[in-house]
Amino acid sequence: MNKKYWLVLLLLGFFVLPGSGQIFDDEPMDSEARSKIQAARVAYITQRLGLTPDESQRFWALHNEFEAERDKIRGKYKPARPVESMSDQEAEAFISRRFDMEAELLSLKRDYFQRFKKAVSPQKIALFNKADREFRLELLKRVQERRQNARPNRRPGGNFRD
Repeated sequence: MNKKYWLVLLLLGFFVLPGSGQIFDDEPMDSEARSKIQAARVAYITQRLGLTPDESQRFWALHNEFEAERDKIRGKYKPARPVESMSDQEAEAFISRRFDMEAELLSLKRDYFQRFKKAVSPQKIALFNKADREFRLELLKRVQERRQNARPNRRPGGNFRD
């Protein structure tokens, strides 16, 4: 693999993972850890898509705008209470609203696709989801490895090793 790819993974290991144990904890992640993960994600995806500095600036500005709009739509449709405590009638209304949300999100994606095409090539747009998924899987793998290494080794009988 190319050197830039390994450099990004190395940076991910040094800067992101020391504070990423919170990813699966009950407590919310602090803003510093979240910022480190986001910076590593941007670096990884930028490298994987082969974005030039100009493309990167335009792409990420547009992507951040898209995510803000997407989050606003999702927030608008957030259920008032947990699905487990809904009656059948409430659950049916919730599902219907989810369809409305999905339609609104699809419209947003189509609109932003046209805008993204002005910033980067369609091929790079198509590769984005794959690169993002790869990053998330790599992050998850490293967090799991880190947690595994932090746990004391146990024998099959449940006793700690000497």
